[in-house]
Amino acid sequence: MSGFQNVINQQQAPGVEGDFASANPKASLLAGEGALVAGTNGVVVGRFGWVTNGVVDNTGTGVPPGFVHREGQASITTWLAEASMTVQPGFQMTLMTAGDFWVRTAGAATVGQKIFAKLSDGSITTGAAGATVAGYVETKFVVGSAGAAGELIQMGTWS
Repeated sequence: MSGFQNVINQQQAPGVEGDFASANPKASLLAGEGALVAGTNGVVVGRFGWVTNGVVDNTGTGVPPGFVHREGQASITTWLAEASMTVQPGFQMTLMTAGDFWVRTAGAATVGQKIFAKLSDGSITTGAAGATVAGYVETKFVVGSAGAAGELIQMGTWS
């Protein structure tokens, strides 16, 4: 995410990583009051998160229980930085289990492909349902809008 505006586009950006991409129903991980907090390295918004004893990290094993939605919880803590997408360690947060979201994909995306979460940082790529993508795990989310590698796309649980 960039900070201060330095380009004027003809069209407004469609969204920001982690934003809701539709008005479809949304669901959050049922974790209990105060149960989810960002881990010691913080948690990056717009990526998947894994939970261990109530602590969320962007790394893990197996299918991640949820997606880190952008809800204004990231803080700028780096001196003179213009922007941040990191939820600071110990801050309460929410993981979304269903809904439609804007995400940045590492690979080209075609509508209908499955979304895969990178086990080492929670970032996203796409692939065919049931495919094996080294270092990634298939999620229940599906690509909702096409895009090239590095672009924002829509993903959702409502196909």
